[in-house]
Amino acid sequence: MTTHDRATPFLDISPYVSLPTDLQGPLQGDIRADVVIVGGGFTGLSTALALHKAGVEAVVLERSFCGYGASGRNAGHLTPTICKDLPTANLLFGAETAAKLVRFADHCVESAEQMFGEYGIDCDYQQSGNIMSVVHPSQEARLRKATESARALGAKMHFIEAGEMRERGLPKAFLCGALEEAGGTLHPGKFILGLRQAALQRGIRIYEQTAVDRIQHGKPLRVMTPCGSVSADKLLMASNAYTPEIGKPGERIVPLHVTLFETEPLTDEQLAAIGGWQGREGIYTAHESMESYRLTAQRTIIGGSKNVQYFYDCQPRRHGGEADASKMSVINAFRERFPALSAVQIAHSWAGWIGMTMNFLPIVGRSPEHQSYYYSVGYNGHGVAQASSMGALLADQMLGKANPWHAVICRKPVYLPPGPLRWLAVKGLLGVVNGIDRHIDRKIRREGIGR
Repeated sequence: MTTHDRATPFLDISPYVSLPTDLQGPLQGDIRADVVIVGGGFTGLSTALALHKAGVEAVVLERSFCGYGASGRNAGHLTPTICKDLPTANLLFGAETAAKLVRFADHCVESAEQMFGEYGIDCDYQQSGNIMSVVHPSQEARLRKATESARALGAKMHFIEAGEMRERGLPKAFLCGALEEAGGTLHPGKFILGLRQAALQRGIRIYEQTAVDRIQHGKPLRVMTPCGSVSADKLLMASNAYTPEIGKPGERIVPLHVTLFETEPLTDEQLAAIGGWQGREGIYTAHESMESYRLTAQRTIIGGSKNVQYFYDCQPRRHGGEADASKMSVINAFRERFPALSAVQIAHSWAGWIGMTMNFLPIVGRSPEHQSYYYSVGYNGHGVAQASSMGALLADQMLGKANPWHAVICRKPVYLPPGPLRWLAVKGLLGVVNGIDRHIDRKIRREGIGR
């Protein structure tokens, strides 16, 4: 850790996005649409575009600007990861369902890749795959077993031995690992803003700077905002971790605050000092609360995810300042994994909200109480692929069209206990996983692994 690390600028949003020059005005007055979508991230925009293809008029309401939330703040890994991992999916749902989830996760990656071409989006996509990496030998046996279990379910994965890790030029702190062959890394800001531009070019009405005050159910339903309303036949809640502030199924989501950082660009010498990282594979560590790293097209390193934060009231708008303190956790982890880069400065850090669910799957479907109310939220940190693929699936569901993925991913949301018990349960779980990770990290430091 350096003195400069503590003085690292903390950004209000993320380095990927900024206030659009064509910022759309807030909703003024009362309007009508076929579908109203709450949230202008990957889910909301991909659904609006899919509905537009079908000749259905959708209106998007976004509290800030499209891409302000998790879609524009994430670490930039496009991955077929689903559930916590595939052994967990097998345990929770059985082998047959877990195998279907594997195929769905691959579909999500393919869907995102198709969008890049369909909408002409250049988002620095590196089709490199992502590696779940061992950082201490004690993690290896379990990861090998998990890889074999995943392969048995049909996952496109294979184990990378230490020699191949070095041949790929990966930093030596990452000893060996499991490569998810599908997907890779990308610039999430260019992806989400590309979808925003595609929607505007097609005449889809987007109202930014427009918060939702309340929802009146009826035929049609009505979404109330500070200066107007939208009457529509159907509603899609696509507000992810912010859903607890707006409506259902927010009571089934745990909002977690995740901090990330980006370094200054690496010189040729600095890149060579860590091995070269020629393929720019995304890297996750095999911790319980993983660390993530990727080398960008601009030769910076982006990392984060470690030591996420959870707050008692589950209201994202009331929190954010605490993130400045948590930045040191992810920066310190980077310093330990990349000792050869001790002179590389951290350019900035930022934070954002993700939605976690108790079964580690997104909450997708239709409200049993209100048949015109749809939702897709809670991606558990895997939203680049999953959220951007939801548009076609949700459009088909709203239009009554058969879709093979409905039976796989649309399921009853898992119950969460009320506030005090929820807080105790989540804090207890985070305490356990962080304790396990701290133990591993102490062993790495004591044994000098990766140096």
